[in-house]
Amino acid sequence: MKSFIFSLLMISAISFSAQSCPYQKMAEVDTKLYSEKNISSQTFAKISNLRSQGEEKLKLGEMDNAELIFDKALALFNK
Repeated sequence: MKSFIFSLLMISAISFSAQSCPYQKMAEVDTKLYSEKNISSQTFAKISNLRSQGEEKLKLGEMDNAELIFDKALALFNK
């Protein structure tokens, strides 16, 4: 019984961390960037720049900074 409860807790912890994964946010930026039809060239350039900065932070292992950058990029889609 203890191992069953422990397994459930581990699965839920993994699923919560997967939702906030910066790699997933980068993929979301990519999807929106290339599927949006009504995006201005200035906004496209800003989002592309932020995406590149976020990818660079990921390569350096700065996951928190990368996630913040991807959040900024995703926020630009709502403007």
